[in-house]
Amino acid sequence: MTQRFNFTFLMVIIGSVLAACSGPKVKNVISAEEIAQIEITYLPEQIDRECRNGRAKIYDECSAQMDLFAEAQRRAKADNKVTLVSYGAEWCIWCHVFDAYVHGYVDKFTYTYGAEGEDERVTHTMRERAKRDVSQEAYDLKKYVSENFILVHIDYEHSPDGDDVLSQADAWDDYVNFIPYIFTVNTDGKYAAAFNHDDAEVRRDTYDWYRGYDRVQLLEQLRGMRDAATR
Repeated sequence: MTQRFNFTFLMVIIGSVLAACSGPKVKNVISAEEIAQIEITYLPEQIDRECRNGRAKIYDECSAQMDLFAEAQRRAKADNKVTLVSYGAEWCIWCHVFDAYVHGYVDKFTYTYGAEGEDERVTHTMRERAKRDVSQEAYDLKKYVSENFILVHIDYEHSPDGDDVLSQADAWDDYVNFIPYIFTVNTDGKYAAAFNHDDAEVRRDTYDWYRGYDRVQLLEQLRGMRDAATR
């Protein structure tokens, strides 16, 4: 009895020591390199630097937007994906925010924006300052976009035919004069579903100004938008 008790007691002590030495379990954090390795297909792939002094970053302000839209649909059909349209303008900060999030960026964001209709641009850097690690959410979001969408940026302000894309896609009904107007189209190139910014936006309008999205909510909406386009 005594020997059995001593043996059990010894095992408890050894187990406690081993547990203490092992320390807390470390959460598997997704590295920036792992996120960067995921590739997203998006248009335009290149922007003419002769266009409006080459200031644009994500919208081609001089090219035919109908051609971009048609190319996005062609690639979507070839890759069995859905066309995701971001209808906006270079001065629109939320347009850059959305683009940064689907590309998997975290923590530090540098946006270039300006007043509507003006050529002057302002560059501002903001930090997410998340209270928890968001690398897994960023990875999941970018991976889903990579596997399911062809993203096309359609300029509404300076391009010759940005509005024609909305007409072609029958997408005017849900446009509320707010950009980015983000929506999916079905295999016929017709409007399927739009993104609701109000349900996903995260912002701090204080000295520590920040604009971003709840990635979980953003991913949930994109899933629904894809499903609407593939019914």
